[in-house]
Amino acid sequence: MVVEHVRVGVQAIVRVEDRVLLGLRANCFGAGTWGLPGGHLELGETLIEAARRELKEETGVRAIGARVVCVTDPDPAANHHMQVGVEVLDFEGDIRVREPERCVSWEFWPLDALPEPLFVGSVGVLRSVSAGALHLP
Repeated sequence: MVVEHVRVGVQAIVRVEDRVLLGLRANCFGAGTWGLPGGHLELGETLIEAARRELKEETGVRAIGARVVCVTDPDPAANHHMQVGVEVLDFEGDIRVREPERCVSWEFWPLDALPEPLFVGSVGVLRSVSAGALHLP
């Protein structure tokens, strides 16, 4: 496959204290790796709208407040996607697997003890989070 343009991915960063929500990917690009909830920016969406949509589709929770916190450079290892990290300031609902064909489970992981392997599209965003990109309460 020849890639002729850069695609934009959004990654929703959901935290509870010092833990971040990651899903174990299945039957898709990056199967067997742990990644943030997210997906592609669609035409007509803002970055925040895309992150909210992906979070709701994948986990069933609704983001309350969100802001862009980081942007990664396009990565050839991630099919030339750039990723936009969107911090979810709060959420409502119960986290559950809504796309079992694409995700095995959702779990909160400590930022200093993330699981391996990580999804290539989430690595740069998680690196920014660990470096302090997020809002401090």
